[in-house]
Amino acid sequence: MKRLSDRIAIMIVCVILGLMLAAQFKNVQNVGGNVSLQRAQELTTQIQKLNQDIAGQQNLIQELEERLADYESAAQDAGKLNETMYRDLERARNLAGLTELEGPGVVVTVNLISYQEWGETGIIRNVYHEDLLMLVNELNAAGAEALAINDERIVSTTEIRDAGDYIVINTNRHSVPFEIKALGNPDTLEASLMLLGGVADSLGEELEIKIRRENSIRIPKYTGLLQFDYSVPVQ
Repeated sequence: MKRLSDRIAIMIVCVILGLMLAAQFKNVQNVGGNVSLQRAQELTTQIQKLNQDIAGQQNLIQELEERLADYESAAQDAGKLNETMYRDLERARNLAGLTELEGPGVVVTVNLISYQEWGETGIIRNVYHEDLLMLVNELNAAGAEALAINDERIVSTTEIRDAGDYIVINTNRHSVPFEIKALGNPDTLEASLMLLGGVADSLGEELEIKIRRENSIRIPKYTGLLQFDYSVPVQ
């Protein structure tokens, strides 16, 4: 009788161990599937970015060759030379953020998440300047050609920093919600932000992050002062 009870006890222990091992194996499979999916998304985004970079470099080479031909031809015609120089000036103004631009891209809205507790309304946390910087960096890495936050054009001298309950951008104070506009390839920009485990996914745990594609986005020009008092070109 004792041997029978021992066998039953051993059988029960084996069944429990088997169930535990089966559950653990299932969890490992699920985790492996998620990691594989995330890795596939990362590789897809990287490939899209590399293809975009290659196409951009090819277009740049072609553009430089055309500009060189224009200058060679314009050297014989003063009027045409002025026209060519004006086009280059406009291109430099666009790159510096001194002109209003329009085109396809994405709009990212960053807002607070509120909740009700004991009859009072609270928020999970505030929006900090690091959150905006991470989104801007991700969009830049994805090939954004122009950026603005709450209609503040982002240029090389733009500061994004906390100031109490506000965030200062181009010396102007702003508060939630924040709207980030980015011109560029909508597919690439959206894919980079929506990457599993990426910036938007991480921030979305504590903030409201909305991403929408638009065919026509208008980004204002930079209205601040660009002046160099101590820097001079290297001869």
